[in-house]
Amino acid sequence: MLNGLLNYFEVSFPTKKTGTVNILIEEVLRENQVRLKEKEVRIFKKLEKDLPEIVVPEKPLRYILSSILQYALTSVPSHGTLGLLTQSFVVREPGQDQTLLKNVRGYVGITLFFTGDKKCVESWGTELKIGTFRREEGADLLLQLVKEVVHRNRGVMKIKVDEKEAKRYVVLEFPVERRATLCYQNDNSFHLK
Repeated sequence: MLNGLLNYFEVSFPTKKTGTVNILIEEVLRENQVRLKEKEVRIFKKLEKDLPEIVVPEKPLRYILSSILQYALTSVPSHGTLGLLTQSFVVREPGQDQTLLKNVRGYVGITLFFTGDKKCVESWGTELKIGTFRREEGADLLLQLVKEVVHRNRGVMKIKVDEKEAKRYVVLEFPVERRATLCYQNDNSFHLK
């Protein structure tokens, strides 16, 4: 009777969690594939392999990435370009001995950029502050919410405009998780007999 009962349990095995940021970026792009094709937007991706895990849980990160992509899709013109870059980097404390890694902090940077035509760039302005660069209230509110979610998850969000190249950048930086991150996967093929 005990073996019969154990056959109905799903046994979970811990595995090291890896590549969450890049996986979520790919998922968000797949979810918006129809809108990207409608506007005939060219996508440029440069995603760093073996990116470390960040401190942000998956649900808030998915919301952040999805919202920023939605904002970009409302702003990018037809036949425009949309780019996504990920990279990890280390910040050393000033005056720190390069051989000591005690106070080294790691970050993961996510950069989304998109191009616009000359008319769009003029409306963007040179210095961007959330709340002043979009005339549409929905997009304005969306970015304010995203910035608050980023801030609550110990991240930084910056928005920049390059008028010469007619590009707008949304840059996100999140601290790297210092502990090993595990997730539990169900293995349905495992049966106790």
